[in-house]
Amino acid sequence: MSRQKIVISFTLLFSLLFLGISLANQPALAGAPAQKTTEEVQWGWDDDHAVGSSQLIRNHSGLTAVFDTSELPAGQAVTLWFIIFNNPEHCSTSPCSLPADLFTEGVEGDFHFASGHVTGGSGNTSFAGRLNVGDTSGSGRVELGIDDGVGLIDPYKAEVLLAVHSHGPALTGKELKDQLSSFSGGCEVFLGPNGFASGPDEVPDEAGECSTIQFSLHKGNHS
Repeated sequence: MSRQKIVISFTLLFSLLFLGISLANQPALAGAPAQKTTEEVQWGWDDDHAVGSSQLIRNHSGLTAVFDTSELPAGQAVTLWFIIFNNPEHCSTSPCSLPADLFTEGVEGDFHFASGHVTGGSGNTSFAGRLNVGDTSGSGRVELGIDDGVGLIDPYKAEVLLAVHSHGPALTGKELKDQLSSFSGGCEVFLGPNGFASGPDEVPDEAGECSTIQFSLHKGNHS
């Protein structure tokens, strides 16, 4: 065999070995199968009354949510949010607590926009949304000027709370667009403790009123 062929063969072998080592050291997430969970949707103040169901699909690149609910007031602007606790083992309670654990050191919590709609006359509403690993473009922390936001780190580990936020009666034009695409759009006052409705009287019914009213919890895989 000529010297040139020996050099080429060695280079090819080295390249294949390097590729094999690189692939072996990739995070396990890359080859992990998708996981789907289905959970009840409930009012924030009533754990015993299911008003719908949600599905959360986890894969290595992020989260996909489908959220079907009912009994929402007609004609309201409502948005769906991914509330993310990246390291739930550091939360003060299990499941994690709102709003405290969003800002607990080590939890790496944030809330991210998923979707927005105006409710119809039946009060039944369906949402669908996607959150990719590392994406902070829809971060509520960024919108409220808290910091640069926290992206989704490990889709399989994160504890995820899907939440419906009501922006009160739907407005028009740019105001409606703001209601359906942000956390604070149309909000002049937040009803309930820390903006979480604690009863039916804290569900917005006038323009300018906002509160977070329904939830569906999906626990992650963590020790």
